[in-house]
Amino acid sequence: MITRNACFVLAMALLLTGCGGGEPTYDLHQVTGTVKYADGSIPAGEVAEVSFEPEPATPKTKRATGKIKPDGTFVLQTIKPADGAFAGDYKVVVTVYKTYVGREALVAEKFLTAKDSPLKVTVKPGEKNEFPITVEKK
Repeated sequence: MITRNACFVLAMALLLTGCGGGEPTYDLHQVTGTVKYADGSIPAGEVAEVSFEPEPATPKTKRATGKIKPDGTFVLQTIKPADGAFAGDYKVVVTVYKTYVGREALVAEKFLTAKDSPLKVTVKPGEKNEFPITVEKK
C-alpha cells in the first residue's frame, strides 16, 4: 500500500521533471526585409526599428520586431532573436528617431503607430516572407 507521503513525493517528482522536456516550440516563420525612403536612401537614427503589429490584435496574437541595420535590412523576432513572426496579417510600424532622448522622428508621423500606418503585410507559412518597406521622410 502506498502512503500519503509517497504519493506526494511521486506527484512532486512528476511536476518537477515536466513532460517531454526541451524548449517549447512555436509556429513562427522567418521574416526579413528592407526599409528605405522613397528616394532609395536608408532611414538612420539612434533608434531604428520595424514592428509588425497583429491586425486585428487579440490576446492570442503577438507583435514581432526587428532593428533596422545600417544597410536597411531587418530580421524579425517574436520570442528570441531571428525567430520570425506568427502567420497572419500585420500593420507595419517604422520607428526612426534621431536620438534616444530627443524623440525627433525621421519618418512621417503616420508610420509611427499601428493605428495610422498605411503599411500592411501578411506573413504566410511555407513562403519566403521578405518585405520591402518604403516610408516617407518627415
